[in-house]
Amino acid sequence: MDDATKRAYIRTRLSKAREDLAAARSLVTLGYLRVAVNRAYYTIFHTASAALLWLGVERSRHLGVQSAVGEFLVKPGIIEPEFGKLYAKAREAREEQDYDLAAEPLTVQDAAQIVNDAERFVNRLEQYLRHVGAI
Repeated sequence: MDDATKRAYIRTRLSKAREDLAAARSLVTLGYLRVAVNRAYYTIFHTASAALLWLGVERSRHLGVQSAVGEFLVKPGIIEPEFGKLYAKAREAREEQDYDLAAEPLTVQDAAQIVNDAERFVNRLEQYLRHVGAI
């Protein structure tokens, strides 16, 4: 894939991430906390997929993207370890809320924190992508 195609793909992923982030914020306000966490997770997933693509890394599974964030972004020092932890926390929360029927309901504070963390994740990876000329 050439750089122009990568840049177009990255712009699309980041656009989806920003849309999901806006939806997550609205959903917290409306009290739809489970769905807000779902959209916050996808904010992170789309952003991570975009950054990894710039490095030539593509993964098709959610856990594969999370692992690749650790291997290709955190381990070499491109982003700070806290962002790998934010990814893991959001994925675990989304899976628990979406699939575990016995999961404790989220508090507004917990859901808002995951949404805020998703925004920090997007901002950090957009900073990286600007720095390397991908956006």
